[in-house]
Amino acid sequence: MRDFYEAFYNRAARSRVHAEFCERVYGNNLCQHGFTNMSQLCALIDALQLRPDQRVLDLGCGSGMIAEFISDCTGAYVTGLDYIPEAIYQARERTRHKSDRLAFVVGDINDLDLPACHYDAVISLDTFYFSDNYTRAIRKLSQTLRPGGRLGIFYSYGREPWVPIEQFHAETLPPECTPLADALIANNLSFHTVDFTSDDYLLAQIRQQVLTDLRPRFEAESLMFIYDNRMGDAVGIAQAIEEGLHKRYLYLVQH
Repeated sequence: MRDFYEAFYNRAARSRVHAEFCERVYGNNLCQHGFTNMSQLCALIDALQLRPDQRVLDLGCGSGMIAEFISDCTGAYVTGLDYIPEAIYQARERTRHKSDRLAFVVGDINDLDLPACHYDAVISLDTFYFSDNYTRAIRKLSQTLRPGGRLGIFYSYGREPWVPIEQFHAETLPPECTPLADALIANNLSFHTVDFTSDDYLLAQIRQQVLTDLRPRFEAESLMFIYDNRMGDAVGIAQAIEEGLHKRYLYLVQH
């Protein structure tokens, strides 16, 4: 996946068709790669009640446009962390004039080195799938939160297209039974969730429609690797939801 994301961030920032794709699908071009549209992002910001005097960590920030949006909306000091150096370089260059409230660092969810009791909130938008040990990652994120800090995680879970239906354990779909829930419970963290599965299904359908419309332009820009990735995600998630084997949740944790 690293090779894909290195290519993605090298190409997407300069792509007109990708900018239009994001605008039409998510409601704003923040160079998104995932399933968090603007209504979901705003729901997260509202739930965390971020303020200008607070410090926020955006785990898996990509090129930092979502972190920048959050800081612009709330005034909070946001640090973005991502494992793709090119993405962090783009974020730093674009936001030099906002360095009083934005910072970006290269880091890996599987090797987190975070200051203790430093952040008022940590957000994770579809980044936990890259963790090879959810319990360890949650422990490190919990340790970097100040007392009373909050953790907001958008997390989708369900049958992948290559997994036979009879081999997927549907009993793990409820919000208290997912792999992420297991990691939170293992760290003695209580949580509540908001179900965004219907929103996920609508977004998958919109993605397929917009991608079909824009396919000739993706081809013209030699970006079919992005098109194929986005279309494959959309088709797979829509199918799994129709089977009743996919859920999307916002996990909210009070430290």
